[in-house]
Amino acid sequence: MSREVRKYHLLRRFVSGICILFLFPALCSAAVPGGLRDTLSVAEKKDSIVEAMITADRHAEQARSQTGHKRLEKGDFIYGNVVFSSPDLIKAIQNLPGVNAGTELMSGLYVHGGEGSDNLFLLDGVPMYQISHLGGLFSSFNTDVVNHLDFYKSGFPARYGGRMSSVVDVTTTDGDPERFHGSFMIGLIDGRLQFEGPIVKGKTSFSAAFRRSWMDAVLAPIVSLVNKRDTKGETIGGTYSFYDLNASVTHRFGKDNILSFKFYHGRDHLKLKLDTEQSATYSGDSEIMTVYGTDRLHADIAWGNTLASLNWKYRIRDNMKMRAILYYTGSDADVQYYVNDWEFDTTEHNTSIDESNRSRVSDAAASTDFFWQPSGMHDVRFGASYQFHLYDPSRQSLTTVDAVRNRDDSARRYIGHEFSLYAEDEMTFLDRISLNAGLRYALYGVPGKVWNSLEPRVALSVKCCEGTDFKVSYSEMSQFAHLVSTTYLDLPTNCWLPSTSVVAPMHSRQVAGGMYCSLPCNFRLNLEGWYKTMDNLLEYSGSNALFPPLDTWETSFNRGKGRSYGLEAEFGWRSVALSLTAYYTLSWSQRKFDAVWTDWYLHRHDNRHKLTLMGCWQVSRTVELYATWNYNSGGWMTVATHIYNPGEVFERVYTKPNNVNLPDYHRLDLGANFRKTSKGGLEHIWNIGVYNAYCRKNVVFVAVNERDDKSLYGTGRSIFPIIPSFSYTLKF
Repeated sequence: MSREVRKYHLLRRFVSGICILFLFPALCSAAVPGGLRDTLSVAEKKDSIVEAMITADRHAEQARSQTGHKRLEKGDFIYGNVVFSSPDLIKAIQNLPGVNAGTELMSGLYVHGGEGSDNLFLLDGVPMYQISHLGGLFSSFNTDVVNHLDFYKSGFPARYGGRMSSVVDVTTTDGDPERFHGSFMIGLIDGRLQFEGPIVKGKTSFSAAFRRSWMDAVLAPIVSLVNKRDTKGETIGGTYSFYDLNASVTHRFGKDNILSFKFYHGRDHLKLKLDTEQSATYSGDSEIMTVYGTDRLHADIAWGNTLASLNWKYRIRDNMKMRAILYYTGSDADVQYYVNDWEFDTTEHNTSIDESNRSRVSDAAASTDFFWQPSGMHDVRFGASYQFHLYDPSRQSLTTVDAVRNRDDSARRYIGHEFSLYAEDEMTFLDRISLNAGLRYALYGVPGKVWNSLEPRVALSVKCCEGTDFKVSYSEMSQFAHLVSTTYLDLPTNCWLPSTSVVAPMHSRQVAGGMYCSLPCNFRLNLEGWYKTMDNLLEYSGSNALFPPLDTWETSFNRGKGRSYGLEAEFGWRSVALSLTAYYTLSWSQRKFDAVWTDWYLHRHDNRHKLTLMGCWQVSRTVELYATWNYNSGGWMTVATHIYNPGEVFERVYTKPNNVNLPDYHRLDLGANFRKTSKGGLEHIWNIGVYNAYCRKNVVFVAVNERDDKSLYGTGRSIFPIIPSFSYTLKF
């Protein structure tokens, strides 16, 4: 076996080990029967936890010019169908039309054909790079401190920039300046504590929330039991935990003069150890002899975010106010692993890789926004921002093959300066026509190159009759940061890198329009369509590797473009006690990389149909019932169609990319809340839920194998069966 082939197998073992521990909370894994077309599936799914309660802001479509906007209040995602007993606002967004969730139970957002790394996540106006824990199983946003969020997938106002597919603008609470109160939650694999109140009554307040998983405590006895029962010479060890902390202090100099300090810190830590005893028997000089060795896989991975900001809101005069933010945001990932492969033919051989990879990105920035109302017909916003970007990836690798050592170290440091100006005006005419016209200019400077981007934004809304609006919008967005990855998984091995003199920024253009109706008898109907183009996309083209090549990453990725178009529909009804909502999406998503294929081909997340049905019934003041059913067409993957034998070497032959359609996905989630308020004013909430209630075996990953006759067959595997959950919350 050649050195490169053996190194590839070691890397594959490492990736497999990481994925195993990431998915360890799952209760079982089952093979999916059928032929190649029926068994293959990429992780395609939609997670739930929010249901018709999203309609709390059901009139927002008529109140704004923008298309593609949805506001979610705290009650829209704090309870309901809660997976693993932990509410998650990203999984609430995944239910909305036009949004693809990617891998099952993960916090992916693929919006209008986007790649998942092209979404702008803001926490109190500060960008966040790493938005999930446990590879995406939980999002980084603690719902205990979230006040509301604004989600845009088209019709972007000019004040937003830096990403090209969507905006998730999360606003947290400032803390109650009048009284102390808080909450405590304990669930299956994590717990939360939140507390807020006055420091100086009526003037200064604080808010703090802490969340931690105890999967490390859960895994310890399971790992011990597995090791005791193992009879194949395998020893497994592993632990995982995450935590995050939100804290804020707010001082009110006056009603219109408020200063806030906001802080967030989150961290994940994963350890994995897998030792497998090996043996080989050979004939010695006079007897049969057996030798022993050990295959080893050891990994230590830590990653997370730190955000800190100073936010000043001040009313300059009656019709003008401002907001200024100074902030720091940073994300880092440290991945260390050791892999040893032992084998014996006539002599003993050891191949090992000892590698450390670090990826860090840090921003220091300042922004100022002004809000001006010169008259009742105009709402003007304008502002500027400056961001100093520092990208600092490094890699240290030592490969040893039979005592021959080969060292491969690399490090890069990139500095970028980003400056932007914007202005937008929300104009109202005759109480029936509103127009939001804006322009954003962004300048991005790196050594040897200055990129400029002029981004027009316009949205028009016409009220044709009471309760019915027609809207249309056009927007352009640029993105100067690239999430460089050699896999499709959301792993801490992915690395943020900037546009350079060689790598151009990504750019999108999107047209959207629709009809938004409030119908009689509490019905509502929204229809919206979009067409979107994307330029300067990157796709890895190098050899099998876990980490991107730092020295050659600018030339190791193909450059291409994408397009997406489709139609979204929302139909709902709501009474005092019952809420029903249906979301439907018909969409197409395509890519064109000339180095891969000469024509347009389907994106792996091209899911033609997506349907979400949600219901919430408040049975009484103490009982609430929830149900959510998700369906979407299967995604796509690239599979060899046959094997060709031009000589002594067998080669797999592929047609165009993503040539196999995967099985459809569907799932039912059920949930219930039981509330009780004690005489002392304490509120007790018991939440129970069932994920995948009828235990649908949805395929998460696949393998394509060869039979002895060199024909191909595929096997898909499901990870997440029916999963019950329970949590208890005490509000005090």
